Amino acid sequence: MKYLITIITILSGLFFHATAEPIQVRVAAYEYPPYYSEQMQSHLVGDVIKALNHIQQDYHFSLEPIAPNARYVALSADGCCDLMLFEDIDWGWRDEDIDLHVTEPLLVGRERFVALKHLNRDQRFFEMKGLRFGGIVGYHYPFAANEKDHRILEEDYGIYLAHSHEVNLQMLLNKRLDLIMLSDEYLAAMVPRSVKEQLLISKKPYGVFNMATVVNKNKNVDASQVEHLIDRLKENGRLSAIFKKFKLPASH
Repeated sequence: MKYLITIITILSGLFFHATAEPIQVRVAAYEYPPYYSEQMQSHLVGDVIKALNHIQQDYHFSLEPIAPNARYVALSADGCCDLMLFEDIDWGWRDEDIDLHVTEPLLVGRERFVALKHLNRDQRFFEMKGLRFGGIVGYHYPFAANEKDHRILEEDYGIYLAHSHEVNLQMLLNKRLDLIMLSDEYLAAMVPRSVKEQLLISKKPYGVFNMATVVNKNKNVDASQVEHLIDRLKENGRLSAIFKKFKLPASH
């Protein structure tokens, strides 16, 4: 009888393990192509989520679209989400009262000023004052004191704010803006060569960012486990394959 009870206990444990529901982990993402955009059929965040779900069954990662200026609330104690992929801790996170863990960077991102090519226009153009600059709602810019309020950015700094880089790029091409800011990743993955040939791109990056995973330590997934899973994606080559798909260097 003792052996029978032992066998039943073991089988019950195996059955429970096999049928246990995975822990739900919600990943916040906002408009920032090629990392994430609702206009894209596939994006970096979505592909990484699929890869994370493929290599294990303890957690189920799902994407939760948010507005850029809602990222801090999303990861707060009462927020909707547990973590964010491809985020820099210096993007306002240090000012928030959130207990965060930040992984090693998944890649290093760079943003640059971009203008239209023009006769006699060179790199000195980016140092000119009074240019019509196009920004993105919810982003913050060091040259505008990292202000996040779109009304102050528009009224005090004269910045035109759109909801997508695509809109800003089109306005630049139509000569309605003098200057925009795009990441190297956007230029590589989203801008056709024919368009890129029309652009004057700053040789000096305006910002260099450590694109890491930001995890709320007190929510549904342990930060060390997230880091372990990401390391597995690096080791099995899946992360490099995703970068290559979006025309980014396979190794960062």
